[in-house]
Amino acid sequence: MEELISVIVPIYKVQDYLDRCVQSIVNQTYKNLEIILVDDGSPDDCPRICDEWAKKDQRIKVIHKENGGLSDARNAGMKVMAGVYVSYIDSDDWIAQDMYQKMINAIKKNNADICECAFERTSGIEKKEDKECGNKKSIMDTQNALMAVVEEKIQPVVWNKLYKREVVEDLWFEVGKYNEDEFFTYKAIERADKIIQISDIGYYYFFREDSIINETYTIRRLDGLEARYERMKYLGKYPEIYRVAKRQLIFMCMYHYQKGMRYLSGKELEDLKKRVKEIYRDIPIDKTDIRKYSSKEKIWYYISKISLEFTCKLRNRFGYGVE
Repeated sequence: MEELISVIVPIYKVQDYLDRCVQSIVNQTYKNLEIILVDDGSPDDCPRICDEWAKKDQRIKVIHKENGGLSDARNAGMKVMAGVYVSYIDSDDWIAQDMYQKMINAIKKNNADICECAFERTSGIEKKEDKECGNKKSIMDTQNALMAVVEEKIQPVVWNKLYKREVVEDLWFEVGKYNEDEFFTYKAIERADKIIQISDIGYYYFFREDSIINETYTIRRLDGLEARYERMKYLGKYPEIYRVAKRQLIFMCMYHYQKGMRYLSGKELEDLKKRVKEIYRDIPIDKTDIRKYSSKEKIWYYISKISLEFTCKLRNRFGYGVE
């Protein structure tokens, strides 16, 4: 018998995209699904659309709640989930018809705890053909997977993954954070003994022009730096991963400082500079770390130790490190 997968879909102001998302879940070749639609106080037609879907398919449960943000909506879904596995789908995206079948097959065949599939970033509604997995799959233990997250070989997002329930059961999304996935992913991966990646495209990430992800740089994007800072400290128990996380954080500090100088002003800019400097000063770099930097990285690091402000002005002037 197929084991139950809980699919949690947080919903807010996506009335133009919701049907496409839910249809792609309902149409899965893997049928034993618990589809949890969490209406996060959406002011548009989403509440009605959710209720209509629940009438059509008995696998669908609807939660109507006051607006609390993406993390709060996901947490609400997790509190009622009954599945052996859990998946998170964003309500303006959609999934390939056989995504869950391929992912659960990979988990069971390899005795894995998490499966990550490939995804396609798109601004249209047409899907391209899935790639063949072939021999391109990757199987990792906990530490190799944590290193892969730091090196961004595993995406720090939740929506292209299938998790065993016990990996995430009491692991909650941080409410009020902009980059909520980054605060969550590495903690989930640390709980897994084995992680598998498959090269099949299973998830279609819809690139909306009005999405907050696509907006010009704002101070709330600093949450991404905060997430990397927390991750660095958390990974201190793994020396080699910690070293890479520290190096990455140094240049992430420069990136956010540069972006702030380009797009912010007044109090927002001063607040950003203050916080970035606080994080930067708290990165414990030693000579062993620096030896493993490239020549350019060493130059930027030593200049930044004299003045982070001057370094970032220089990098902005020459278009280095930011788009």
